[in-house]
Amino acid sequence: MEFNKEKLFDIKFLIENFDKPIFERNVKLYRKNNIQLQLTCILTSDDPGSISYAKGIKNICRRYNVDFILEKCESKKELEEKIDFYNNDKDTDGIIVMYPTPFEVKDTYFMNLISVEKDVEGLNHEYMGYLVQHEFYSDKENLRKLIIPPTAKGILYVLKRNYIVYENYYKSHGKYPDNLKENPFNLEGKKVVVINDSLAVGRSLALMMLNENASVRVCQKYTDYDDILKFVSISDIIISAVPSEKFKIPTKYIPEDSIVFDIAFEGNFEYPDIFNKVYKISPKWNLVEKGNRINDMTLHRLISNLFYLINRKLPSEDLVELKEFERNIQKVGI
Repeated sequence: MEFNKEKLFDIKFLIENFDKPIFERNVKLYRKNNIQLQLTCILTSDDPGSISYAKGIKNICRRYNVDFILEKCESKKELEEKIDFYNNDKDTDGIIVMYPTPFEVKDTYFMNLISVEKDVEGLNHEYMGYLVQHEFYSDKENLRKLIIPPTAKGILYVLKRNYIVYENYYKSHGKYPDNLKENPFNLEGKKVVVINDSLAVGRSLALMMLNENASVRVCQKYTDYDDILKFVSISDIIISAVPSEKFKIPTKYIPEDSIVFDIAFEGNFEYPDIFNKVYKISPKWNLVEKGNRINDMTLHRLISNLFYLINRKLPSEDLVELKEFERNIQKVGI
């Protein structure tokens, strides 16, 4: 399939210039303090998306010296027992369950069983409450960060880091890239539509966008399809994560120079036509090379969440040094 690759987000650039230096500094701190990290992933079905995600987690754990444990549960009772075991396992630093589960109980039941000290997804009601309140840290010194869902966080980070890159470009060149009159990644006042209301993606992302002063509309399975198209047609940023091959947004409803994220494994947009309408896009996963997919950013946010959990145990002087290092990273330009 042919399309204009300049329309793709350069996620690999963001990871290499923002995440990699910070992650390497974290790993160095853990070696200094004799800490070996371990992440446990629990599969609950044979869903292809979940299996693919688990493989991605295993690979990124290997890259950053994190021990990886993969479990499989086939019943509610078994999942309860696994969560309880790893909550109390001294070697386990983080737990992630692959949702949705096929068991006859709401997924939030399992989300709230996972200890907040090991919840790398930030789906426990305690973390969700902090997200609603727009809190970032668990301590008064603002050194120990709270956990927010990695998929939604990944999308937000792509936008916010591109904002930083474009502002730094403006400082160096006196203009924005592509001769734009303003920074397209400034979220304040932007019209955003999120087509998904899951806790891990849609609801969390909507809260994050509201916290950035964006104007947000959330659509779900009870939203009339014509209304969805209407919201899409007036939006600056469009995020869709509908797990269905039947759901598609016609390209004619995509505004010119909009920003689009296609999170659905099946793909929710018309390809390659949509490339003619957008300014930037993170398209269906198989249209982008590994390392430059939105899932790569999600995986890095998951590992950063694991690091946040571990960093709570580190001496404050180490965290002050790490915070200063992160501040210097913000000088990245194009």
